[in-house]
Amino acid sequence: MNVRSALLPLAGLLAVPFSASAALSEMTEDELSAVSGQAYVLEFGRFERPIADLTERNVVIGSYDVSGKAREIEADYPILTNLARQGAVTATNTALVAGKTSLIAGVATVPGVGTAVAPILALTPTPTIRFE
Repeated sequence: MNVRSALLPLAGLLAVPFSASAALSEMTEDELSAVSGQAYVLEFGRFERPIADLTERNVVIGSYDVSGKAREIEADYPILTNLARQGAVTATNTALVAGKTSLIAGVATVPGVGTAVAPILALTPTPTIRFE
């Protein structure tokens, strides 16, 4: 690839006017309720994996629309839904920390290798989850 062909896309980007606005504006409750794309995000060190919220999926069990019912509950009780999500995030993160701690303690008791492996496990990142 020659230099000219490498610089052509860059010159094209520089020639495009930047008309996007980054100004923040306050949203009303109706506008906020129309926002979609919420997900739980699982983090393990630098690795992040979004997991779509139940309201963002189309889960149907038999003839029962689980995701539709979740969307109705979220629309009717937004504060309770948020509290339930934050409670699930807190409980999950607490369980992950406790699980890692008990794993390290269990490995440390293994004769011969436990004293070498347990500190290495302690240095690995603890998985966490958050809701965005």
